[in-house]
Amino acid sequence: MKITPIDISGHRFAKRMRGFDQEEVRSFLNLVSGEFEKTIIENNSLKEELAHIKANIADYKERERILKDTLVTAQKLAEDIREEARKEAALALKEAELRGAQLLDQAARKASQIEGVIQNLRVERDAFEQRIRSAVEQHLRLLDMHKKEEEVEDRLRFMKKPPAGENRT
Repeated sequence: MKITPIDISGHRFAKRMRGFDQEEVRSFLNLVSGEFEKTIIENNSLKEELAHIKANIADYKERERILKDTLVTAQKLAEDIREEARKEAALALKEAELRGAQLLDQAARKASQIEGVIQNLRVERDAFEQRIRSAVEQHLRLLDMHKKEEEVEDRLRFMKKPPAGENRT
């Protein structure tokens, strides 16, 4: 059974002989009733405050959970980004190495081609020099032959001329 301040102040005791002073009992009951009312009001106020504090705690706990989840998600995202960056860097490095190797291969092939062209040009130059040398030597032989022919012709003319004083008949 719940007692209210009205129950306390309105309670009547049976009268007996040689009982308590009714006025003193009534005064005490009024005093107890007032204090009990203050206690109930304070208790209700504290219950409201407790409910408000519990609601705030629940709100703070929810915010804390959200912050923890957000922090975990951010850490995972940061790690994922770092890992993706590492993968991209490794891939870029491999691509650069591959491209460098391709460029070196191309340069080596080009150098080899150029060396081949140079070698062919040297062979052609040597052949050309040989042809010129051969032509010059041939011309020199022709000049020598021509000179010898002239000498022979000069001798023959000298031999064909009659000596002075000789008649030809």
